[in-house]
Amino acid sequence: MRRLPPWPQLATLAVFALSLGYLAWLGWGMLPQNAKDDRGFNGERAMSWAQAQCDIGPRPAGSDAVALTGEMIIKQLEDRGWKTRVQAFEYRGLALRNIVAMAGDAGDGEPLLIIATHYDTRQRSDRDPDPDKRTEPTLGANDGASGASVLLELARALDKERLQHQVWLAFLDGEANAGLPDWAMGVGAGKLLEAVQPDAFIYLNLVGGENAHFPRTAPAADLLQEQLWSAAARLRMNDIFVDEKGPAIEDAHAVFLNAGVPSVGILQPDYPYFRTTRDDCKRLDKASLHAVGALLEFYLEDGNFLTVAPALK
Repeated sequence: MRRLPPWPQLATLAVFALSLGYLAWLGWGMLPQNAKDDRGFNGERAMSWAQAQCDIGPRPAGSDAVALTGEMIIKQLEDRGWKTRVQAFEYRGLALRNIVAMAGDAGDGEPLLIIATHYDTRQRSDRDPDPDKRTEPTLGANDGASGASVLLELARALDKERLQHQVWLAFLDGEANAGLPDWAMGVGAGKLLEAVQPDAFIYLNLVGGENAHFPRTAPAADLLQEQLWSAAARLRMNDIFVDEKGPAIEDAHAVFLNAGVPSVGILQPDYPYFRTTRDDCKRLDKASLHAVGALLEFYLEDGNFLTVAPALK
């Protein structure tokens, strides 16, 4: 297993202590009763995690809101038996942190697959059709909460005893502002890459839109992408993971791909509310969240990655 150097931990803030009851309400307490004890990935439950994040409000990098969201994420991961590490760093004078969850112990030499998303939201709705709203922050239901909600539900649903290789779930900070003045693409991803170089990297973004379709977007490692979309076909998800070439989308996975790590993005390229004030939970679809999460659950538990890992090196 790749051993990370000791990562600095952020100090506990008083606001977090005051918010423990609020976090409990946002988390377990607000979930549908019939979703609490089920097995397997549950799209309704993932939707509840997305709503919990949106209830906090906009969560731009460096804000108290994104810090509170991070505490919620850490608590839920640890409650499900995942080991967590926090990678604290500074960018543009803001205190940011990546959160990484590890599924148990793995021996040296075992392949490492990281599945990542971002949990921060954009500080400006610069694509809003109303020019007067373009300086307002986005709520980030799809661009922020959707990927994090899928990973939180995956952390609960995944049968870790069936894993035959190392799996990390990474929640990246500082990604949503890419393209704004003085803000680079892949801030959180680049910081994570400084700490660890996995055998492969899967990135989720914009995975909860209504009637979402996920074409094979570029850039991507062809072999890894082919295996994921073939797994979707085995699950009869061809209408969601469509077997067609999509547009080129530079996102956090490109940081790892450019460093020689086989990487792929699962992204909805045509989400109409991207970077607008209308990116709220009313635009999300639990069926889309379920499809992405169920695919990843199947892919991991079925040992698919082990069959392709040697060829990716």
